[in-house]
Amino acid sequence: MSWLEPLFVLMLFLIGVRLSAFFSGSETGFYRISFPRLSIDAQAGDRVAKRLMWFARKPAYFVATTLVGNNLANYLTTFAISWGVVVVVGEVTAMTEIMWTMLLAPVVFLFGELLPKNLYYRAPLSLLRRDSTLFMVYYYLLLPASWPLVGVTKLTERLHPAAGRRSELLLGRSRLVQLMTQGRREGLLTDVQNRLANGVLQTAPQPVTDSMTPKDRVLGVSEQANREEILKYARRFATPIVAIHHESSNEDWHAYVRVIDVLTDSRPLPALFRTMPELPPAASKLDALRQLQIEGEVFGVVKDGDTVRGVVSSRGLCEQLFRPATPLGQQAL
Repeated sequence: MSWLEPLFVLMLFLIGVRLSAFFSGSETGFYRISFPRLSIDAQAGDRVAKRLMWFARKPAYFVATTLVGNNLANYLTTFAISWGVVVVVGEVTAMTEIMWTMLLAPVVFLFGELLPKNLYYRAPLSLLRRDSTLFMVYYYLLLPASWPLVGVTKLTERLHPAAGRRSELLLGRSRLVQLMTQGRREGLLTDVQNRLANGVLQTAPQPVTDSMTPKDRVLGVSEQANREEILKYARRFATPIVAIHHESSNEDWHAYVRVIDVLTDSRPLPALFRTMPELPPAASKLDALRQLQIEGEVFGVVKDGDTVRGVVSSRGLCEQLFRPATPLGQQAL
């Protein structure tokens, strides 16, 4: 019987280290997994991918399970170390227990934390697929302990809905950035799609005033100008569209006229003028582009109340959305 006790202690220690490695690695792999690829596999009928996607849609259950599992592993490891000190030394003091804990801490850290995290970091999908069944077993076994943690999280979200929505928006944006980055890496996004995603995430939320031409730099003429004056002005500045301002003020822009219409349409000039949609200064670039597209106009005037601040073009806004920008994975969140 004398050799059974040390063997049991050793087995208990190894089980604790193995559980620590499993839950620590799984947590790292979960945050490193390619969700676009996983989603495609799940839609193709892959049962393992569907199982992992369930956790991806409900991350609180996955995190709670790994948290409880890590605590269980740490308890088993420390219990095995304390028991092993009793078996080896025979008499336990505070100094001997601290000494043995310090001696075995590097072993626990290396094989229970560092090594598995590195493995799951390098091959998250393959390792999570391999261990998905075992993780589901632990999920159901640890559910009585992990469910209260999930319940506390949901209760906190109900008590502070505004904070919960802010966290959801932040996490949602982070997940979208991750999806776009991984989608490009996996070949799911073309260069144009990737640039558009960059533009929507980085450029579109900016105020439209960042893209407008100030009112004193707009190329245009008075509403009282005749055809010859408009054509001469267009040739001088090589512009196919000429902005129109009220006669009372050189900076009160309100319409524009296309040079092709001036050349080919015999109607009176005022009938050729196209009124610019009015855009508030607080509007985002994407909102401004959307309004211009809905109204079918290529220019809009940014007005703060009755004061004209500048003119913005739909072409310029579109070019900014497709302009190469900071890679999604490198932008600050």
